Amino acid sequence: MSGDRCQDERRESINFSNFVSNITQHNPSDNSHVTEYLDYYCNLPDPPGFAVLLKGEWGSGKTWFIKRYCESLREKKRKCLYVSLNGVTSFSEIEEAFLQQQIPFLASKPVAIGRNLITQVLKNSLKLDLNNDATLNLTTPSIKLTELFTNLEQSILIFDDLERCSINLVNILGYINSFVEHKELKVIIVADEERLNKDDFKVFKEKLIGQPLAISLEFDKALENFLQGVKNQDASNLLSDNTELIQDLYQQAQCKNLRTLKQVVFNFEKIFHVLPEKAKNKPELLQEILRFLVPFSIEIRSGKMLPKDIGSLLQESANMRMEIRPRFTNSDTGQNDSEGKTLQEVISKYPSLRLYDPFPSTRWWHTFFDKGILDLQELNQSLASSIYFQDENTPKWMKLWHFHHLSDDEFIILLNEVETQYLNRDTEFSDLGILKHVTGLLLYFSDIGLYSKTKEEILTNSKLFIDWLKNNNQSKLASYSVSTYESMFGGYMGLAFQGEKVQEFQDFCTYVEKAQESARIEILPNLRRELLAIMQSDQWKFREIISLNNSHGWGVPGLRYAEIPILKDIKITEFVEGLLRLKFAHQMTISHAIKERYKFDGNNEKLFEELDWLKSVRDSLLDEAARRKGKPSGHCIQVLIELDLNEAIQKLEATAHRLQQSQNDIAIDN
Repeated sequence: MSGDRCQDERRESINFSNFVSNITQHNPSDNSHVTEYLDYYCNLPDPPGFAVLLKGEWGSGKTWFIKRYCESLREKKRKCLYVSLNGVTSFSEIEEAFLQQQIPFLASKPVAIGRNLITQVLKNSLKLDLNNDATLNLTTPSIKLTELFTNLEQSILIFDDLERCSINLVNILGYINSFVEHKELKVIIVADEERLNKDDFKVFKEKLIGQPLAISLEFDKALENFLQGVKNQDASNLLSDNTELIQDLYQQAQCKNLRTLKQVVFNFEKIFHVLPEKAKNKPELLQEILRFLVPFSIEIRSGKMLPKDIGSLLQESANMRMEIRPRFTNSDTGQNDSEGKTLQEVISKYPSLRLYDPFPSTRWWHTFFDKGILDLQELNQSLASSIYFQDENTPKWMKLWHFHHLSDDEFIILLNEVETQYLNRDTEFSDLGILKHVTGLLLYFSDIGLYSKTKEEILTNSKLFIDWLKNNNQSKLASYSVSTYESMFGGYMGLAFQGEKVQEFQDFCTYVEKAQESARIEILPNLRRELLAIMQSDQWKFREIISLNNSHGWGVPGLRYAEIPILKDIKITEFVEGLLRLKFAHQMTISHAIKERYKFDGNNEKLFEELDWLKSVRDSLLDEAARRKGKPSGHCIQVLIELDLNEAIQKLEATAHRLQQSQNDIAIDN
């Protein structure tokens, strides 16, 4: 009891109230008051009899702060021993960490001494100079490493990551307390107090902790520190110039995580590296990228949203505007309702940002955060479609898409010009992706009161445009294929469809699909002849036409027959004869294109009707290879079959089996 009483008396005599008068004024985002108190604590001439607790949220910069403080102590020639308790399972691990700091030789990479070897070295009576003024000769067979600490009363011990320690909380706190109470050392504990067992910690906190200190987010200093690791000076300067923007987004998100900030800096440098030079010279463009990089990084890293949710923000924004319940519904669990509400909360955090319409594009950010891929094709397309690179050659409809950047007069002029093109069946609008954009724009403008015509009138005119295409350019209508990007994100050429959520736009898309199906049936004979002719004249074009072949599997807008089972209608003899007339290198291009055609299981459900055709092609080629046995051409045919056709057939067989199993399950249920 007398020891506890003395400790309490020492604690009272060094209470923070005796010191606080010197630091009554400080910036709440500045930790100078923490530094000043630690200096005061560490310089006390007598043992204080208590530890100091540095507390803060996960990622708030506690470790970053205390490591900087350790460096300042060492610069002043003060002994400071630091250990992270993250994942520590035994006291000996702590003791070894301290020992290696006292004897750096033991921790050096060339020596590469682990715990067992350290113990062996000590057992062999190696003379070790621990304090530059004493030599320790150990001959004891069994050694506890704590016995090696000499003059520890001059050391300041720092225990970081208390909440991540694998040792029982009561045990580790008792262990730390032994340094404070029995060895009379100065101890600093760093922890996220909210993650500790409150009951267990409360008991020891009253006994062990004399002064808790809260670490604040030192945003400016942390960003300055992180920028030192940025190799590209231009990227570093841009980030530095936009410190206020980044900090403002952090405040909107109420984020206090410096690890996320470090990731933002790292990712921006990656993005900056792949940008074309013309983009690097546009500060407004770079700021726009930052405006989306920061919130997406914060929300995805915190678990509030997933990369795939970037594509759902548009719907949730529309739900918020129309004051309807989220589209995510699940009557049993309510889980999807919760997801929708969470996304709406994310949108609400950033009132000045159109998170649902990000730059460069929804698809680009989804790919970046989901796969870590910088999709250069999508990036360049989005840059070309953006407001930052518009000139006299930029299509009028694209300028109109960026109507937020137009003056009232510019908007009226462009709207009239685009409407005229639209009503006059401008050939530019024969591209169904562009026609969808124009229809969506007009419907959206009508919906928000910026266009005088009704949505019913616009839908009627758009249907008439499709009818005109069917009568005048059937192949254009039949060959358009909705890309995977368009089906997932509702956009084309790197731009989202402005009126996607308007019902009349959905009706228009349905009308387009039916018109396409009808056109394909009517012109199928011509399509077969066209495809065979292309196979002879341009094998790479053939590859582009029939396969989803870009590197990320998104599909390329405007692909012609990637999702249409046209091959089954080509005569097998005509296809095989045409293939065999080609040089072997061109044959390889064709066979590889066929394998790529069936690369994606989801797409194969539209193509599995080609399975019998593909098997017949293989059988014909096998017969031809047999006739040419012993000749180079026979071997080459066998290579085509083994490398590409067999795999394509296996993929389609797996799809056919899955579909058959699904039908059987339905039949059983019925």
